[in-house]
Amino acid sequence: MRKDAAQNRAKILATAAKLFQQRSVSAVSMKDIASAAQIGTGTLYRNYPNKSELCLALSFDFIQQFITTGQQYLAQTTAKPVTQFQQVLAQYLAFRERRLQLLTAVETGPTVMATYYQSPLYQQLVDLFKRVLAPVSGEIDATELTFRADMVLAMLKSDSYAYQRQQQGLSRAQIATAISHLIIRAEC
Repeated sequence: MRKDAAQNRAKILATAAKLFQQRSVSAVSMKDIASAAQIGTGTLYRNYPNKSELCLALSFDFIQQFITTGQQYLAQTTAKPVTQFQQVLAQYLAFRERRLQLLTAVETGPTVMATYYQSPLYQQLVDLFKRVLAPVSGEIDATELTFRADMVLAMLKSDSYAYQRQQQGLSRAQIATAISHLIIRAEC
């Protein structure tokens, strides 16, 4: 990537992050971002064809931080497998809640989720959950383990999570407990 193109991308992401902190993600338009970044709208759209793509680019660092923190926890802990699963799940819920607007914009994008699901980053996230799910799932094959990890992540997509929090009135801890009851085998 050319130096000026890389600088434009960095400028766009920094500007968008700042605007999203000042106002909600949905209240910031692509035109607002281009104007604040002092670039043309064509430059913005060449780099990020829509706001969902831009939000995905912003999310990558946050998701990578979550994965790294989870991996570090698992490398250092001596907690029982059930506790490990519950800890990683609780941290993921906290992460999702902190980034709810940004992740909602990603998940509602027309083509973004297909890109995200095929990314190495998503595979790392699935692998993290497979690591904590394997010891609490009993004897299952690799395909079912991957399915379980994918389904835990799918259950927590922004619209589902927001519904449980806002409409059902569940706390983050209540959601974590309910998911644990769904996932963890009784004998674990």
